[in-house]
Amino acid sequence: AGRSVLSTPSYADEDLQRVAIQERKHQLAHEFKLSLGTMPLDAYQKSWTASLSYTTHLSNYLAWEVAQVSVAYHLASTDLREQLIDAFAVPPEDFAAPRLMATTGLELSPFYGKQAFLNKDMLHQGLLGGVYAGVIIGDRGSFGATLADIRPSVGIGIGYRHNVDDLWAFRADIRDFLSFRRAIRDNEQFELENVLFITISASINVWRDDA
Repeated sequence: AGRSVLSTPSYADEDLQRVAIQERKHQLAHEFKLSLGTMPLDAYQKSWTASLSYTTHLSNYLAWEVAQVSVAYHLASTDLREQLIDAFAVPPEDFAAPRLMATTGLELSPFYGKQAFLNKDMLHQGLLGGVYAGVIIGDRGSFGATLADIRPSVGIGIGYRHNVDDLWAFRADIRDFLSFRRAIRDNEQFELENVLFITISASINVWRDDA
């Protein structure tokens, strides 16, 4: 008589496919960030900036940058600007490069990983993307005229974060804004202006639930 053989299921293949995903080592809560940066696209004035921001992290993946305030502490005039002023008597205040910026935004951090450096130190880092909105204030020479030049702005950005420990981190961000520049003087007209904003930052993370 024939004999039937029943094979038992093997779980070896399934065991080999199991992957362990660790939780993020550094949990973020309330982040204060100090940044230095530049706005390099303006053809007439190149600016160096300083920024201060506060971000609340709603989860490991989603954060709200409640406010970032930036000031262009140095506006360097280009040769083109000087030529227009000297040769065509264009008033210096007509150029009105961004002097102040105040924004808020949402940031998504879907990528996080760790890499070994020289087979010794572990680097914890992540990538993020964000959408932002706020106002840019143009430099008009006088304080009153500068405050009158308020430009609504929207933008997107990407960033890289290196977590040193639970408290400190370093960041690099690139944000691109579309600024709605209205006419302030009689010889001006409404313009859409592209403002590229590049920063490097040091941040401190405080008031964590797990601290």
